[in-house]
Amino acid sequence: MAEVIAPVTKRIELLDIIRGFALVGIIYANILSWSGLKFLPIESIKALGNFEMDVQLYRNLKFFVDTKFYTIFSLLFGIGFSLQIIKNKDNPSFPPLYRRRLVLLFSIGMIHAFFWSGDILMLYALMGFVILSLRNLSQENTLKAAILLFIIPLCLDIVYMYTFAPDIAPLAKTALKVYPDRTPEEIVAGFESTHWLPVLKTNFHNLIWRWYDFIPSGRPFKVLGLFLFGSYLYSSGYFIDKVYKAKTLLIWMVLGVSFTALSMNMNGSVAAFSTDWSNWLYKLIHEVGQITLALSYISLIGILFKAIPKFFAWDVLKNYGRMSLTSYIGHSLLGILAFYPVIAFGYFGKLDLEEVYIVATILLVIQLLFSTLWFKWFQFGPIEWAWRCLTYKKLFSILKKSK
Repeated sequence: MAEVIAPVTKRIELLDIIRGFALVGIIYANILSWSGLKFLPIESIKALGNFEMDVQLYRNLKFFVDTKFYTIFSLLFGIGFSLQIIKNKDNPSFPPLYRRRLVLLFSIGMIHAFFWSGDILMLYALMGFVILSLRNLSQENTLKAAILLFIIPLCLDIVYMYTFAPDIAPLAKTALKVYPDRTPEEIVAGFESTHWLPVLKTNFHNLIWRWYDFIPSGRPFKVLGLFLFGSYLYSSGYFIDKVYKAKTLLIWMVLGVSFTALSMNMNGSVAAFSTDWSNWLYKLIHEVGQITLALSYISLIGILFKAIPKFFAWDVLKNYGRMSLTSYIGHSLLGILAFYPVIAFGYFGKLDLEEVYIVATILLVIQLLFSTLWFKWFQFGPIEWAWRCLTYKKLFSILKKSK
């Protein structure tokens, strides 16, 4: 009889803290969608007042937050996979059980995407199947495969540039996110509806275009590359020694700030097919800046954690990271509750970016308090517990064991 796969129960404190830190950045990035600012016509944003402040805040978001925190989140997925591989290296039950885990993750993502088009869980699950098939790669080949996956989208972009991309009509940038088949006003009207059907139809429209955008952005290749790179970092001992060194932080920070600053001064788009070498170069520079700045954040957290191990914020972030799936989906639930007229407060398209960030901070504090209180009595986050039980087909106790 095959050995039953053992669930990984021992947690690495620093990784949970970094995961919690990543979730903090993700809520500030994603709230542009729930608040409506991502779809609101630029003229309507100007009419809200405070436009100069909004522009500066948005530039700060693009520089320090946008794509960097999903990068950290993706690296951590790869690290988690590496932990599972190490624990179940000689266990024949591991592949089928991990596939079931991924099917459940995809199902959770489908439910999430039904209400919000920005879901990343379905893509994570699909790429998880690929990383599972690559589990026997050597450490060196894991790194080579990761680098190759970062390069593939850039190579494909060259192919697009010399084939069909020049025939695609450019879209007028009348909103932060524009679509070729609907105006910003139509998108806003859909989400401002007080009936569920128009809201869900508009969300489904955005979901289709989000997955279409994965083609020019190369997001699936990048996510899989980050999974493998995270796995390589962990298996190579990066989190034992190098992550805590000031030299490591300095290298990643200099590269991250330099390349990100350079990309910010270029007129390019990751989500668009390149029609010239300028946009292709932008994508290259943006990607290097994105990954290296994210690595600098990880190193900074590691150094601070080692220097001040008793700092109260670590426990808060650790608890937040321990229920990362619950926290991530909770972002969307709270965001929809705060902004969609169909369900509650209806602030969609009514607040400028500064006010939206105030709301994001309030929602973040609510979640941090919730996760801190939750783990006083429970071992797992609520969605994590259900995911675990369904994966192993066993009812685990969610309550903390008495000392």
